Amino acid sequence: MNAEWITGGASAPELGHGWQVAGMPAVRVAPGSRARVMADERARVALVGDFCLDPRSEERLLAATAAGRWAELTRLPGSYWVVAQNSTQQFVCGDLSGFRSVFYTGQGPRTVWSTGARRLAQLRAAAPDLAMVAARIAAGPEHWPQRTVFNGIHAVPSGFGLLLGGAWPALIDVSGIEPMATLEQGAPAFGEALTRAVQWRMRAAGGLASADVSGGLDSSTLAILASRVGELQAVTYADAYTSAEDLHFAQRVAEDMGVELQVGAGSERELPFGWRNDQPVTDQPAAVSLTTAQHALYLRPVAGLPLHFTGNGGDVVLDSCSAAWIGMVQCGQRRAARQQVTGWARARNRSPRELWQAVTAAAGTGHAGALHEAALRMEHGTFEVRRAGVWSWCHLGQFGAWLTVKGREQVAALLRMASESADPEARADLVEQRVSLRLVGADARDTVPLTAPWRVRQVHPYLDNEVVRAAFAITPDERHGVTSFKPLLPAALPSLPSWLTSRRSKGSFTRQLTAGMLHHQQGLADLIRTSPLVTAGLLDPGPALAALAGVGGAHAPALYDLQRLVMACQWLASSGYRGSTGLEAAC
Repeated sequence: MNAEWITGGASAPELGHGWQVAGMPAVRVAPGSRARVMADERARVALVGDFCLDPRSEERLLAATAAGRWAELTRLPGSYWVVAQNSTQQFVCGDLSGFRSVFYTGQGPRTVWSTGARRLAQLRAAAPDLAMVAARIAAGPEHWPQRTVFNGIHAVPSGFGLLLGGAWPALIDVSGIEPMATLEQGAPAFGEALTRAVQWRMRAAGGLASADVSGGLDSSTLAILASRVGELQAVTYADAYTSAEDLHFAQRVAEDMGVELQVGAGSERELPFGWRNDQPVTDQPAAVSLTTAQHALYLRPVAGLPLHFTGNGGDVVLDSCSAAWIGMVQCGQRRAARQQVTGWARARNRSPRELWQAVTAAAGTGHAGALHEAALRMEHGTFEVRRAGVWSWCHLGQFGAWLTVKGREQVAALLRMASESADPEARADLVEQRVSLRLVGADARDTVPLTAPWRVRQVHPYLDNEVVRAAFAITPDERHGVTSFKPLLPAALPSLPSWLTSRRSKGSFTRQLTAGMLHHQQGLADLIRTSPLVTAGLLDPGPALAALAGVGGAHAPALYDLQRLVMACQWLASSGYRGSTGLEAAC
């Protein structure tokens, strides 16, 4: 197998030094990322990214590669790609979250892979798949884990690796997650994994780093852990629309660590939806693209530091959601599920009966059935007025009503295709945590090219493989906070301040998003009118523009559908396919 790998773009924005070993391809890595090649007569292994490698690991990795035990290659602390090769096969893998992504396509008899979908689209001159773009806006991207927004470019789903060497590429499950532990049983292992994920990075950075300190539990926890082994600079963002309570907690966390909190005070210039003309183009429409002006402002004081900690992924690994109740019903734990639903509803002055009906309906429908029903609703133009109050397999928002008949037919066909490949026995709680992890991983991945011009290298310890495995080893119903918020955190890290882990509130970005949409309303309207979704006959601009005009009033519930739509329109309007986008190879 001959291969050439190049890092750059989506996952490693700057080209740096190169290295090579006999029998392996040349590799170029971004400054700040690590690379290590190991080889003997049996196998060769290359690691790229952030990883913690002890002296005994090299022999284990080479032995696992020689024997084809591919999942063992993903067990190091950190977040990294692995490329391994034995006498007959080559294995390429990212991480469990999808932050370290792998994409592939056919090129004649060869399979070409890359860490960036856009790079492969450039190589194949592949156009965006407008029907898939519309389907992802309408129903979310999670129903097509092997599809990208480019025709003919496939994604290796997070938690899987790509095995080459046979007649066809094969996907290998490397997740190794068995949710069997109680909170009491699993919390110590999670605490150890998260502490190690933060502190080995801090030491590797020479004891100097920065961190988001927004006041939330996730980022605050990482900052506190990092500050215990080095010097930390704390930064956050605030404006007239962000939560004053969040800022209060952020200042209290900084005081507890004995550091100054540097607050980027935003104005109208930093409101969401103010895209720059020179903004890098991501692999897909990305939520983080809405707030690059905010990031540029508050991260300015920490430019050039070795690394910057973020709390991305904390919501997914620290807590579960109401999908846990649906999973309990599917597993025959109806009585326990009903007790949790009743307790949760009464604590929030909600109707236990209504919530329980929604839970049992979702459990009875299943994943495949829900996607089939969604396809029928899309075809007939019947959409839910509001959410049922609990997690659902497939929620169709208001965007579906803005599609033309042609658009609804194409989205319905994709939903029906997804229903045919869905596992009818899938557990809602396990599907939800895997989907949520992928969405967060993709968002973190798309942040990299946007932050690169500011010389900020973000790291996301909650997305590390071993942190994810430790969290997901605990059953979702045990991680779901019914009477408390993120119960895993105080159980895993009892040394954290109790005033932090007992916090029950969380700031909302709805006011800020609404203000940004109103401030940029005319430009967003132009984006919608001229969108390829409109010119291709998939989207009727009239209802979408009416919703945009009323987003601050009668059409306020359409905010998040409009957000996804204008993100997609801006992404489609971005000029050209700029820059190299990742590590790639042809086999």
